Amino acid sequence: MNSLTEKSSPSGSVSTEELKPGTTLLQGQYVIKRFLNSGGFGMTYLAHDSLDRKVVIKECFPASMCSRADTVVRARSRAHQKEFRSIVQLFVQEARRLARLKHANIVGVHQVFEDNDTAYMALDYIDGLDLLDIVDGEKEPFGAEELRRILMKILEAIAFIHGQNILHRDISPDNILLDKTGNPILIDFGAAREKATKSSRALSAMLTVKDGYSPQEFYIAGTQQGPASDIYALAATFYHLMTGEPPPNSQTRLAAIAAKRDDPYRPIASRVKNFDRGFLAAIDKALSVFAKDRLQSASEWLDEIDVEKRRAKALADARRDKNIDLSISRLVSETNRAVSEAIGQEDQKDPALNPARGPSSDKSNGPHRNCDEVNRGSAKTDVAAKRWFVKRSSGQSSQSRFSFFGKSRADQLGKANT
Repeated sequence: MNSLTEKSSPSGSVSTEELKPGTTLLQGQYVIKRFLNSGGFGMTYLAHDSLDRKVVIKECFPASMCSRADTVVRARSRAHQKEFRSIVQLFVQEARRLARLKHANIVGVHQVFEDNDTAYMALDYIDGLDLLDIVDGEKEPFGAEELRRILMKILEAIAFIHGQNILHRDISPDNILLDKTGNPILIDFGAAREKATKSSRALSAMLTVKDGYSPQEFYIAGTQQGPASDIYALAATFYHLMTGEPPPNSQTRLAAIAAKRDDPYRPIASRVKNFDRGFLAAIDKALSVFAKDRLQSASEWLDEIDVEKRRAKALADARRDKNIDLSISRLVSETNRAVSEAIGQEDQKDPALNPARGPSSDKSNGPHRNCDEVNRGSAKTDVAAKRWFVKRSSGQSSQSRFSFFGKSRADQLGKANT
């Protein structure tokens, strides 16, 4: 269940320590309307702000180490007091980081503040349903093009947050909302919860994982996590949307591979129709057990499934290749001309190299004609030009510059004139 729409706790139960309707926060700026749901790290409420707009309030309330007296939140014991305060500060830090994420497909954070000796954040209220509700309520809720559109929007959002060096860490169908216009919104980042379990002994046993969606590295403390971790969770989410069930638990898959048994995962390409092969292959690759085998970024995934991007990339590659060919052609042409001019200058400086003609020779019988006589054939000229260009670039002497095919210029001219 998501926390940004008007829904009750998934179990239907109500916490005995939630804030009551009518409770005000931040000196009356927010008024609690009702409790929505709770988790191991906090509670979520529907509220109205000072302009009577609906907002969602998330409260830092790690229930295993704190309790409420009236509205004030206190650590359950002195032993928990220091850890509780560090988690509140972590909540504030992460909320401020999220507040800087301005994107059409990421839930907006209006404000981060402290009250009642704990911390809160005010978020956009999204009028819509999450993907889990939608897929559970309809047999075939999405067509191929609609799913592609939703996936591409979420991939753009994930590419954006990864570009800010932030991981979501809790991508799943219930954390993606569709508003009334069909725009997907990514909510409920798990980064703060993941950090809290590392910083608190009391919370260390509370793994921030969701079976079927979390990659295997989320289950093992200290394992490296990165963009490919979020990629796995997103692929698992869309696997569920397309097949009606999440993929097998990644830990089960890892154990099977370690025992040299078959991976229980069934490739999506063998389960669904009406999708192009590239779209399905990208999901299967993103769901690889080991991070190194997955798609490594949201941008890479977008390139795999965005037809327009693939066309644009192919066109750009073709243009670049054409430009390279043109550049090489121009370089060879300019080098040939430079060789001819340089040989002409050498002849003019030393007429003895060509006893058949003196300085008064007619232009029509000038040095360029000698160049043509020595370098018969276009292939021979090109080879000589390239060698000259390389040697000239390395700063070799004038004599060695014009030493083609292992012989000096004087030797070649002498043979040409005999």
